[in-house]
Amino acid sequence: MTQYTYGLTQLLGHGHAFTEDVVVPTPAAGAGFTYTVQGSYWQLLDSISFQIVTGSNAANRQPTLTIKDASGAALATLPTASVQTASLTWQYTFSPQFNTFNTVVALAVTAPLPRIMLQPEYTVSLAIGAVDAADQVSKIRLQVEQFVTGPQGYLLGVLDTDHPWLRDRIELAAAKS
Repeated sequence: MTQYTYGLTQLLGHGHAFTEDVVVPTPAAGAGFTYTVQGSYWQLLDSISFQIVTGSNAANRQPTLTIKDASGAALATLPTASVQTASLTWQYTFSPQFNTFNTVVALAVTAPLPRIMLQPEYTVSLAIGAVDAADQVSKIRLQVEQFVTGPQGYLLGVLDTDHPWLRDRIELAAAKS
């Protein structure tokens, strides 16, 4: 496999890419989270997952995931179709692989995720309607495909030079494919 094919991930060919699991720190109780794309990578979301443990308050919680561009404009707003009641622990997973709007099975919620290329300063955030101060969001994971960019911006297509600092990640991605 040549270096020119390493970036052909999924159905897209966007230059050298590697998949990475991003761990978002657990926020304070009663709060959602925000992940901001940093550095010199563009990212394509493969999945977003998190857990919500609700307190004993009887209100119905309504989690909503929002993807915004660098100016703060919403590109996608993804509410879950079900509400989480008090004293429950539910695992939420958003993925482009899911085609059903919302499915709740055995305390797991799955929902589709649009294919949006995230640029630096884009954000992914979770807000919870009727959140209680005792509710806790945790186990926040984003699986992203990271695409190499540089000072000139996004490198579309293939790279014609070898980047030693990327070699290990590229070789690992090639071994997994």
